[in-house]
Amino acid sequence: MTDDHQGTTDVRNVADTPPAPAPPVDRPPTVLHFEQAVYGSFAFRDQGYEVLAQSPGCRPEWLADFRAACQKLGERPAGATDAPGLFALRLPSGPWAVVGVSPQGCDDRGRPGALAFHGLFLSPRDYRRAGADPFTLAPLLRSDWSAETRELPAGSLTVEAAPEGSPAPETPAAAVVAAITRGRRVALESPTPIDDLARQVWRGLPERVRARASVATWAFGNANRFDLLAVPRLAGVALDASYVDPQAPPVGAPAWLSRALVVAGATVFLGAAAVGLALRDEEDREETSEVPTNPAAVRVETVSAPPALPPPAPRDGNDEAPGENQRVAEALATLADRFGVKGVAANGSEPDTARMMERIARELRYRGPLLSDAERERLRNSPDRDAALALRWDALVRRFADDRPLPDGFRRRSLRGRVEAFAWSFHCEATFDPVEPGGPRRAASEAVQALGEALAVDVSVRPTLLTGRHQTLASYLTFLGRLPRR
Repeated sequence: MTDDHQGTTDVRNVADTPPAPAPPVDRPPTVLHFEQAVYGSFAFRDQGYEVLAQSPGCRPEWLADFRAACQKLGERPAGATDAPGLFALRLPSGPWAVVGVSPQGCDDRGRPGALAFHGLFLSPRDYRRAGADPFTLAPLLRSDWSAETRELPAGSLTVEAAPEGSPAPETPAAAVVAAITRGRRVALESPTPIDDLARQVWRGLPERVRARASVATWAFGNANRFDLLAVPRLAGVALDASYVDPQAPPVGAPAWLSRALVVAGATVFLGAAAVGLALRDEEDREETSEVPTNPAAVRVETVSAPPALPPPAPRDGNDEAPGENQRVAEALATLADRFGVKGVAANGSEPDTARMMERIARELRYRGPLLSDAERERLRNSPDRDAALALRWDALVRRFADDRPLPDGFRRRSLRGRVEAFAWSFHCEATFDPVEPGGPRRAASEAVQALGEALAVDVSVRPTLLTGRHQTLASYLTFLGRLPRR
Protein backbone atom coordinates (compact mmCIF):
# COMPACT_ATOMS: atom_id res chain seq x y z
CA MET A 1 0.00 0.00 0.00
CA THR A 2 1.07 3.61 -0.50
CA ASP A 3 3.17 5.00 2.35
CA ASP A 4 3.26 8.69 1.54
CA HIS A 5 5.28 10.89 3.87
CA GLN A 6 3.21 13.88 4.78
CA GLY A 7 4.46 17.15 6.27
CA THR A 8 2.24 19.53 8.18
CA THR A 9 2.06 23.22 8.97
CA ASP A 10 1.40 24.58 12.43
CA VAL A 11 -2.24 24.52 13.47
CA ARG A 12 -4.06 24.71 16.77
CA ASN A 13 -5.85 21.72 18.19
CA VAL A 14 -9.61 21.76 17.76
CA ALA A 15 -10.28 21.17 21.44
CA ASP A 16 -9.45 23.33 24.46
CA THR A 17 -6.97 20.62 25.45
CA PRO A 18 -5.29 17.98 23.33
CA PRO A 19 -7.01 14.60 23.20
CA ALA A 20 -6.07 12.33 26.09
CA PRO A 21 -3.35 9.85 25.18
CA ALA A 22 -4.64 6.41 24.39
CA PRO A 23 -3.88 4.14 27.36
CA PRO A 24 -1.24 1.52 26.67
CA VAL A 25 -2.66 -1.91 25.97
CA ASP A 26 -0.70 -4.91 27.21
CA ARG A 27 -1.72 -7.37 24.50
CA PRO A 28 0.20 -10.63 23.94
CA PRO A 29 0.82 -11.85 20.40
CA THR A 30 -2.52 -12.75 18.83
CA VAL A 31 -3.26 -15.30 16.12
CA LEU A 32 -5.92 -13.98 13.77
CA HIS A 33 -7.87 -16.02 11.25
CA PHE A 34 -9.28 -14.53 8.07
CA GLU A 35 -10.96 -15.43 4.84
CA GLN A 36 -10.16 -13.50 1.66
CA ALA A 37 -11.41 -12.70 -1.82
CA VAL A 38 -10.39 -10.55 -4.77
CA TYR A 39 -12.86 -8.59 -6.89
CA GLY A 40 -12.14 -6.42 -9.90
CA SER A 41 -11.72 -6.07 -13.64
CA PHE A 42 -8.69 -7.60 -15.30
CA ALA A 43 -7.24 -7.50 -18.80
CA PHE A 44 -6.70 -11.28 -18.81
CA ARG A 45 -10.43 -12.12 -18.64
CA ASP A 46 -13.61 -10.79 -20.20
CA GLN A 47 -16.07 -10.85 -17.31
CA GLY A 48 -15.97 -7.20 -16.29
CA TYR A 49 -15.99 -6.48 -12.55
CA GLU A 50 -16.49 -9.80 -10.80
CA VAL A 51 -14.98 -11.95 -8.05
CA LEU A 52 -11.79 -13.51 -9.37
CA ALA A 53 -11.05 -15.87 -6.48
CA GLN A 54 -12.06 -16.50 -2.88
CA SER A 55 -11.13 -18.71 0.06
CA PRO A 56 -13.41 -21.65 0.91
CA GLY A 57 -14.90 -20.05 4.03
CA CYS A 58 -16.24 -16.92 2.30
CA ARG A 59 -20.01 -16.81 2.61
CA PRO A 60 -22.20 -15.58 -0.23
CA GLU A 61 -23.58 -12.72 1.86
CA TRP A 62 -20.03 -11.54 2.65
CA LEU A 63 -19.14 -11.48 -1.02
CA ALA A 64 -22.33 -9.61 -1.91
CA ASP A 65 -21.58 -6.95 0.74
CA PHE A 66 -17.93 -6.84 -0.33
CA ARG A 67 -18.87 -6.18 -3.98
CA ALA A 68 -21.35 -3.49 -2.92
CA ALA A 69 -18.76 -1.71 -0.74
CA CYS A 70 -16.22 -1.76 -3.59
CA GLN A 71 -18.76 -0.39 -6.06
CA LYS A 72 -19.63 2.42 -3.65
CA LEU A 73 -16.05 3.67 -3.68
CA GLY A 74 -16.88 5.59 -6.84
CA GLU A 75 -15.14 6.15 -10.16
CA ARG A 76 -11.83 7.98 -10.41
CA PRO A 77 -12.40 11.45 -11.89
CA ALA A 78 -10.30 12.69 -14.76
CA GLY A 79 -6.94 13.96 -13.57
CA ALA A 80 -7.06 12.19 -10.20
CA THR A 81 -4.03 10.18 -9.12
CA ASP A 82 -4.16 6.53 -10.14
CA ALA A 83 -2.75 5.21 -6.86
CA PRO A 84 -3.39 2.34 -4.46
CA GLY A 85 -5.31 2.81 -1.25
CA LEU A 86 -6.94 0.98 1.63
CA PHE A 87 -10.36 0.96 3.17
CA ALA A 88 -11.81 -0.84 6.17
CA LEU A 89 -15.40 -1.10 7.32
CA ARG A 90 -17.78 -3.54 8.92
CA LEU A 91 -19.98 -5.32 6.40
CA PRO A 92 -23.75 -5.50 7.03
CA SER A 93 -23.46 -9.32 7.09
CA GLY A 94 -21.16 -9.21 10.12
CA PRO A 95 -17.41 -9.39 9.44
CA TRP A 96 -14.93 -6.58 9.15
CA ALA A 97 -13.42 -6.14 5.70
CA VAL A 98 -9.92 -4.72 5.28
CA VAL A 99 -9.54 -4.02 1.57
CA GLY A 100 -6.57 -3.07 -0.54
CA VAL A 101 -7.43 -1.17 -3.73
CA SER A 102 -4.85 -1.41 -6.49
CA PRO A 103 -4.76 -0.05 -10.08
CA GLN A 104 -4.66 -2.78 -12.74
CA GLY A 105 -4.07 -0.68 -15.86
CA CYS A 106 -6.59 -1.48 -18.58
CA ASP A 107 -9.68 -3.61 -18.11
CA ASP A 108 -10.92 -6.47 -20.30
CA ARG A 109 -11.98 -4.03 -23.01
CA GLY A 110 -8.76 -2.06 -23.08
CA ARG A 111 -10.13 0.86 -21.07
CA PRO A 112 -7.76 2.43 -18.52
CA GLY A 113 -8.59 2.75 -14.84
CA ALA A 114 -9.33 -0.87 -13.91
CA LEU A 115 -9.12 -1.65 -10.19
CA ALA A 116 -8.67 -4.78 -8.09
CA PHE A 117 -10.01 -5.07 -4.54
CA HIS A 118 -8.32 -7.60 -2.27
CA GLY A 119 -10.46 -8.09 0.83
CA LEU A 120 -9.60 -9.78 4.12
CA PHE A 121 -12.61 -10.77 6.22
CA LEU A 122 -12.27 -11.01 10.00
CA SER A 123 -14.81 -11.67 12.71
CA PRO A 124 -15.48 -8.62 14.89
CA ARG A 125 -13.79 -10.43 17.77
CA ASP A 126 -10.59 -11.09 15.80
CA TYR A 127 -10.62 -7.54 14.49
CA ARG A 128 -10.74 -6.17 18.04
CA ARG A 129 -8.05 -8.61 19.13
CA ALA A 130 -5.86 -7.04 16.47
CA GLY A 131 -6.40 -3.68 18.11
CA ALA A 132 -9.03 -2.76 15.51
CA ASP A 133 -6.16 -1.48 13.37
CA PRO A 134 -6.53 -2.21 9.64
CA PHE A 135 -2.98 -1.02 8.98
CA THR A 136 -1.69 -4.03 10.92
CA LEU A 137 -3.15 -6.19 8.14
CA ALA A 138 -2.01 -4.01 5.24
CA PRO A 139 1.14 -6.09 4.50
CA LEU A 140 -1.12 -9.04 3.60
CA LEU A 141 -2.91 -7.13 0.84
CA ARG A 142 -1.87 -8.03 -2.69
CA SER A 143 -1.97 -6.09 -5.93
CA ASP A 144 -0.63 -8.68 -8.40
CA TRP A 145 -3.19 -10.98 -10.03
CA SER A 146 -3.12 -13.23 -13.06
CA ALA A 147 -5.22 -15.74 -14.97
CA GLU A 148 -3.64 -18.45 -12.79
CA THR A 149 -5.32 -16.99 -9.70
CA ARG A 150 -8.26 -19.34 -9.29
CA GLU A 151 -8.59 -19.81 -5.53
CA LEU A 152 -7.26 -18.31 -2.32
CA PRO A 153 -6.62 -20.04 0.99
CA ALA A 154 -7.96 -19.05 4.36
CA GLY A 155 -5.19 -17.39 6.31
CA SER A 156 -3.86 -16.67 9.76
CA LEU A 157 -1.49 -14.07 11.09
CA THR A 158 0.29 -13.60 14.40
CA VAL A 159 -0.08 -9.97 15.40
CA GLU A 160 2.04 -8.19 17.97
CA ALA A 161 0.57 -5.32 19.93
CA ALA A 162 0.57 -2.28 17.66
CA PRO A 163 2.24 0.90 18.94
CA GLU A 164 -0.26 3.39 20.28
CA GLY A 165 -0.21 7.00 21.31
CA SER A 166 -1.75 10.31 20.42
CA PRO A 167 -0.15 12.35 17.64
CA ALA A 168 1.62 15.55 18.58
CA PRO A 169 -0.73 18.41 19.52
CA GLU A 170 -1.48 21.08 16.94
CA THR A 171 -1.07 18.71 13.99
CA PRO A 172 -3.61 17.57 11.40
CA ALA A 173 -3.60 14.04 12.86
CA ALA A 174 -4.47 15.39 16.33
CA ALA A 175 -7.33 17.43 14.84
CA VAL A 176 -8.75 14.37 13.11
CA VAL A 177 -8.39 12.22 16.24
CA ALA A 178 -10.30 14.82 18.26
CA ALA A 179 -13.12 14.97 15.71
CA ILE A 180 -13.58 11.20 15.33
CA THR A 181 -13.35 10.60 19.08
CA ARG A 182 -16.26 13.01 19.49
CA GLY A 183 -18.37 10.93 17.13
CA ARG A 184 -17.86 13.13 14.06
CA ARG A 185 -16.74 12.11 10.58
CA VAL A 186 -13.87 13.65 8.62
CA ALA A 187 -13.53 14.12 4.86
CA LEU A 188 -10.22 15.42 3.50
CA GLU A 189 -9.37 16.74 0.06
CA SER A 190 -5.97 15.50 -1.07
CA PRO A 191 -4.28 14.78 -4.43
CA THR A 192 -2.77 11.53 -3.11
CA PRO A 193 -3.76 8.77 -0.66
CA ILE A 194 -3.41 9.60 3.04
CA ASP A 195 -2.14 6.22 4.31
CA ASP A 196 0.49 7.76 6.57
CA LEU A 197 -1.89 10.34 8.09
CA ALA A 198 -4.60 7.71 8.57
CA ARG A 199 -2.11 5.39 10.28
CA GLN A 200 -1.18 8.17 12.72
CA VAL A 201 -4.85 8.85 13.40
CA TRP A 202 -5.66 5.19 14.04
CA ARG A 203 -2.78 4.81 16.50
CA GLY A 204 -4.08 7.86 18.36
CA LEU A 205 -7.74 6.86 18.60
CA PRO A 206 -8.99 5.10 21.75
CA GLU A 207 -9.51 1.42 21.00
CA ARG A 208 -13.24 1.67 21.72
CA VAL A 209 -13.46 4.24 18.90
CA ARG A 210 -11.25 2.27 16.49
CA ALA A 211 -13.46 -0.76 17.05
CA ARG A 212 -16.37 0.94 15.27
CA ALA A 213 -14.68 3.47 12.97
CA SER A 214 -14.25 3.01 9.21
CA VAL A 215 -11.58 4.51 6.98
CA ALA A 216 -10.75 4.98 3.30
CA THR A 217 -7.31 6.37 2.53
CA TRP A 218 -8.27 7.02 -1.12
CA ALA A 219 -11.77 7.04 -2.59
CA PHE A 220 -13.82 8.90 -5.18
CA GLY A 221 -17.22 8.88 -3.46
CA ASN A 222 -18.71 8.48 -0.01
CA ALA A 223 -21.63 6.09 -0.37
CA ASN A 224 -19.99 3.97 2.36
CA ARG A 225 -20.07 6.95 4.79
CA PHE A 226 -16.54 6.43 6.08
CA ASP A 227 -15.51 7.99 9.39
CA LEU A 228 -12.23 9.11 7.79
CA LEU A 229 -12.15 9.64 4.05
CA ALA A 230 -9.70 11.11 1.54
CA VAL A 231 -10.92 12.14 -1.92
CA PRO A 232 -9.25 14.06 -4.75
CA ARG A 233 -12.10 16.61 -4.72
CA LEU A 234 -14.64 17.39 -2.02
CA ALA A 235 -16.86 19.11 -4.54
CA GLY A 236 -19.59 16.73 -5.58
CA VAL A 237 -18.95 14.23 -2.75
CA ALA A 238 -22.05 13.51 -0.68
CA LEU A 239 -21.41 14.49 2.93
CA ASP A 240 -24.29 14.33 5.39
CA ALA A 241 -24.75 16.46 8.50
CA SER A 242 -22.25 14.41 10.50
CA TYR A 243 -19.52 15.94 8.31
CA VAL A 244 -20.97 19.48 8.63
CA ASP A 245 -21.03 21.80 5.60
CA PRO A 246 -17.77 21.28 3.69
CA GLN A 247 -18.00 24.70 2.06
CA ALA A 248 -17.40 26.95 5.07
CA PRO A 249 -16.27 26.89 8.71
CA PRO A 250 -18.95 27.19 11.41
CA VAL A 251 -20.28 30.67 12.11
CA GLY A 252 -18.10 32.43 14.67
CA ALA A 253 -15.09 30.16 14.15
CA PRO A 254 -11.73 31.85 14.91
CA ALA A 255 -9.69 33.29 12.07
CA TRP A 256 -6.96 30.67 12.34
CA LEU A 257 -9.46 28.02 11.28
CA SER A 258 -9.46 29.25 7.68
CA ARG A 259 -5.76 28.44 7.30
CA ALA A 260 -5.11 25.39 5.20
CA LEU A 261 -3.21 22.37 6.43
CA VAL A 262 -0.64 21.01 4.06
CA VAL A 263 -0.45 17.24 3.71
CA ALA A 264 2.08 15.87 1.23
CA GLY A 265 1.99 19.20 -0.54
CA ALA A 266 -1.82 19.09 -0.81
CA THR A 267 -4.18 21.66 0.64
CA VAL A 268 -6.55 19.87 2.99
CA PHE A 269 -9.33 22.12 4.22
CA LEU A 270 -9.87 20.71 7.66
CA GLY A 271 -11.60 23.94 8.61
CA ALA A 272 -14.54 22.78 6.47
CA ALA A 273 -14.44 19.04 6.65
CA ALA A 274 -12.60 18.06 9.83
CA VAL A 275 -11.59 20.81 12.22
CA GLY A 276 -14.96 22.43 11.70
CA LEU A 277 -16.67 19.28 12.93
CA ALA A 278 -14.90 19.35 16.26
CA LEU A 279 -15.35 23.10 16.59
CA ARG A 280 -19.08 22.59 16.19
CA ASP A 281 -18.86 20.52 19.38
CA GLU A 282 -17.25 23.47 21.17
CA GLU A 283 -19.86 25.81 19.72
CA ASP A 284 -22.63 23.54 20.98
CA ARG A 285 -21.21 23.54 24.49
CA GLU A 286 -20.86 27.32 24.56
CA GLU A 287 -24.42 28.11 23.54
CA THR A 288 -26.94 28.96 26.24
CA SER A 289 -29.74 26.46 26.49
CA GLU A 290 -33.25 27.76 26.02
CA VAL A 291 -34.82 24.89 27.94
CA PRO A 292 -36.60 26.26 31.05
CA THR A 293 -34.33 26.22 34.10
CA ASN A 294 -37.00 26.48 36.75
CA PRO A 295 -36.32 23.39 38.91
CA ALA A 296 -40.03 22.81 39.36
CA ALA A 297 -40.59 22.95 35.62
CA VAL A 298 -37.83 20.52 34.72
CA ARG A 299 -38.07 18.14 37.65
CA VAL A 300 -36.45 14.80 36.87
CA GLU A 301 -39.03 12.07 37.12
CA THR A 302 -38.51 8.33 37.19
CA VAL A 303 -41.45 7.05 35.25
CA SER A 304 -42.74 3.55 35.52
CA ALA A 305 -42.58 1.40 32.42
CA PRO A 306 -45.83 1.15 30.47
CA PRO A 307 -47.65 -2.16 30.48
CA ALA A 308 -45.96 -4.72 28.27
CA LEU A 309 -47.51 -5.02 24.82
CA PRO A 310 -48.49 -8.46 23.61
CA PRO A 311 -45.52 -10.17 21.93
CA PRO A 312 -45.70 -11.30 18.32
CA ALA A 313 -47.69 -14.48 17.88
CA PRO A 314 -45.55 -17.64 17.73
CA ARG A 315 -45.07 -19.38 14.43
CA ASP A 316 -45.67 -23.07 14.02
CA GLY A 317 -42.79 -25.27 12.97
CA ASN A 318 -39.27 -24.24 11.97
CA ASP A 319 -39.20 -22.72 8.50
CA GLU A 320 -35.47 -21.94 8.51
CA ALA A 321 -32.87 -23.27 6.07
CA PRO A 322 -30.40 -25.93 7.23
CA GLY A 323 -27.64 -24.49 9.38
CA GLU A 324 -29.64 -21.37 10.26
CA ASN A 325 -29.49 -22.12 14.00
CA GLN A 326 -25.69 -22.03 13.81
CA ARG A 327 -25.76 -18.78 11.84
CA VAL A 328 -28.14 -17.25 14.39
CA ALA A 329 -25.82 -18.36 17.20
CA GLU A 330 -22.83 -16.73 15.51
CA ALA A 331 -24.80 -13.52 14.96
CA LEU A 332 -25.91 -13.52 18.61
CA ALA A 333 -22.34 -14.10 19.81
CA THR A 334 -21.16 -11.20 17.66
CA LEU A 335 -23.95 -8.95 18.97
CA ALA A 336 -23.15 -9.89 22.57
CA ASP A 337 -19.43 -9.32 22.10
CA ARG A 338 -20.04 -5.99 20.42
CA PHE A 339 -22.33 -4.78 23.24
CA GLY A 340 -20.21 -6.15 26.08
CA VAL A 341 -22.53 -8.95 27.24
CA LYS A 342 -20.39 -11.69 28.74
CA GLY A 343 -21.01 -15.42 28.71
CA VAL A 344 -22.59 -15.66 25.24
CA ALA A 345 -20.79 -18.01 22.84
CA ALA A 346 -21.82 -20.13 19.86
CA ASN A 347 -20.70 -23.42 21.40
CA GLY A 348 -21.28 -26.83 19.82
CA SER A 349 -22.82 -27.93 16.57
CA GLU A 350 -26.34 -27.06 17.78
CA PRO A 351 -25.86 -24.13 20.17
CA ASP A 352 -28.65 -23.15 22.55
CA THR A 353 -29.76 -19.96 20.81
CA ALA A 354 -32.75 -19.60 23.15
CA ARG A 355 -30.42 -19.42 26.16
CA MET A 356 -28.19 -16.95 24.33
CA MET A 357 -31.16 -14.66 23.60
CA GLU A 358 -32.41 -14.94 27.18
CA ARG A 359 -29.05 -13.84 28.55
CA ILE A 360 -28.73 -10.89 26.18
CA ALA A 361 -32.34 -9.83 26.83
CA ARG A 362 -31.64 -9.93 30.57
CA GLU A 363 -28.24 -8.22 30.61
CA LEU A 364 -28.51 -5.60 27.85
CA ARG A 365 -30.99 -3.31 29.56
CA TYR A 366 -31.33 0.26 30.71
CA ARG A 367 -32.89 0.39 34.16
CA GLY A 368 -32.30 4.04 35.03
CA PRO A 369 -34.71 6.99 35.05
CA LEU A 370 -36.63 8.02 31.92
CA LEU A 371 -37.85 11.44 30.85
CA SER A 372 -41.49 12.00 31.64
CA ASP A 373 -44.01 12.86 28.93
CA ALA A 374 -44.08 16.47 30.17
CA GLU A 375 -40.29 16.75 29.97
CA ARG A 376 -40.23 15.35 26.47
CA GLU A 377 -42.92 17.80 25.38
CA ARG A 378 -40.89 20.71 26.75
CA LEU A 379 -37.84 19.48 24.85
CA ARG A 380 -39.89 19.18 21.64
CA ASN A 381 -40.96 22.81 22.00
CA SER A 382 -37.43 24.06 22.61
CA PRO A 383 -35.41 25.47 19.67
CA ASP A 384 -32.17 24.42 21.32
CA ARG A 385 -30.06 21.86 19.45
CA ASP A 386 -29.20 20.11 22.69
CA ALA A 387 -32.91 19.55 23.27
CA ALA A 388 -33.23 17.77 19.92
CA LEU A 389 -30.20 15.63 20.78
CA ALA A 390 -31.72 14.77 24.17
CA LEU A 391 -34.88 13.52 22.45
CA ARG A 392 -32.84 11.30 20.16
CA TRP A 393 -31.06 9.87 23.20
CA ASP A 394 -34.42 9.23 24.81
CA ALA A 395 -35.72 7.34 21.78
CA LEU A 396 -32.64 5.13 21.62
CA VAL A 397 -32.47 4.46 25.35
CA ARG A 398 -36.12 3.37 25.40
CA ARG A 399 -35.25 0.50 23.06
CA PHE A 400 -33.31 -0.95 26.00
CA ALA A 401 -36.05 -0.36 28.57
CA ASP A 402 -36.96 -3.43 30.62
CA ASP A 403 -40.66 -3.18 29.74
CA ARG A 404 -40.94 -6.07 27.27
CA PRO A 405 -39.84 -9.36 28.87
CA LEU A 406 -39.56 -12.37 26.63
CA PRO A 407 -43.00 -14.00 26.46
CA ASP A 408 -44.11 -17.16 28.20
CA GLY A 409 -43.41 -20.21 26.09
CA PHE A 410 -40.44 -18.46 24.46
CA ARG A 411 -38.42 -21.69 24.21
CA ARG A 412 -41.29 -23.56 22.57
CA ARG A 413 -41.34 -21.19 19.61
CA SER A 414 -39.59 -21.92 16.34
CA LEU A 415 -36.18 -20.39 15.77
CA ARG A 416 -37.72 -17.64 13.70
CA GLY A 417 -40.42 -17.05 16.31
CA ARG A 418 -37.83 -16.77 19.07
CA VAL A 419 -35.80 -14.23 17.11
CA GLU A 420 -38.94 -12.20 16.37
CA ALA A 421 -39.84 -12.13 20.07
CA PHE A 422 -36.23 -11.26 20.94
CA ALA A 423 -36.26 -8.28 18.53
CA TRP A 424 -39.70 -7.26 19.83
CA SER A 425 -38.35 -7.18 23.40
CA PHE A 426 -35.94 -4.44 22.25
CA HIS A 427 -38.70 -2.48 20.47
CA CYS A 428 -37.13 -3.47 17.13
CA GLU A 429 -39.70 -5.81 15.63
CA ALA A 430 -39.24 -4.05 12.27
CA THR A 431 -35.87 -5.81 11.82
CA PHE A 432 -37.70 -8.61 9.98
CA ASP A 433 -39.22 -6.25 7.44
CA PRO A 434 -37.91 -6.49 3.87
CA VAL A 435 -35.20 -4.08 2.84
CA GLU A 436 -37.27 -3.15 -0.21
CA PRO A 437 -41.07 -3.11 -0.44
CA GLY A 438 -42.26 -6.44 -1.75
CA GLY A 439 -38.87 -8.04 -1.16
CA PRO A 440 -38.26 -11.23 0.81
CA ARG A 441 -38.32 -11.03 4.59
CA ARG A 442 -34.97 -11.32 6.31
CA ALA A 443 -33.76 -14.67 7.52
CA ALA A 444 -33.49 -15.07 11.30
CA SER A 445 -29.70 -14.60 11.29
CA GLU A 446 -30.02 -11.47 9.13
CA ALA A 447 -32.62 -10.10 11.55
CA VAL A 448 -30.17 -10.54 14.45
CA GLN A 449 -27.52 -8.63 12.47
CA ALA A 450 -30.06 -5.88 11.68
CA LEU A 451 -31.00 -5.74 15.36
CA GLY A 452 -27.36 -5.10 16.28
CA GLU A 453 -27.28 -2.15 13.89
CA ALA A 454 -30.63 -0.83 15.17
CA LEU A 455 -29.36 -0.87 18.76
CA ALA A 456 -25.98 0.72 17.98
CA VAL A 457 -25.60 4.44 18.64
CA ASP A 458 -26.11 6.64 15.59
CA VAL A 459 -26.09 10.03 17.32
CA SER A 460 -23.49 12.22 18.98
CA VAL A 461 -22.79 11.19 22.58
CA ARG A 462 -21.17 14.13 24.31
CA PRO A 463 -21.80 16.19 27.45
CA THR A 464 -24.08 19.19 26.93
CA LEU A 465 -25.40 21.96 29.12
CA LEU A 466 -28.51 19.87 29.69
CA THR A 467 -26.66 16.78 30.90
CA GLY A 468 -24.98 18.86 33.57
CA ARG A 469 -28.38 20.05 34.71
CA HIS A 470 -30.57 16.96 34.54
CA GLN A 471 -29.95 13.62 36.20
CA THR A 472 -31.92 11.65 33.62
CA LEU A 473 -29.93 12.96 30.67
CA ALA A 474 -26.69 12.35 32.54
CA SER A 475 -27.85 8.75 33.06
CA TYR A 476 -28.64 8.50 29.34
CA LEU A 477 -25.18 9.79 28.47
CA THR A 478 -23.47 7.24 30.71
CA PHE A 479 -25.47 4.34 29.27
CA LEU A 480 -25.11 5.34 25.61
CA GLY A 481 -21.40 5.99 26.05
CA ARG A 482 -20.88 2.26 26.69
CA LEU A 483 -22.64 1.17 23.51
CA PRO A 484 -20.95 0.63 20.13
CA ARG A 485 -21.38 3.11 17.30
CA ARG A 486 -22.77 2.41 13.87
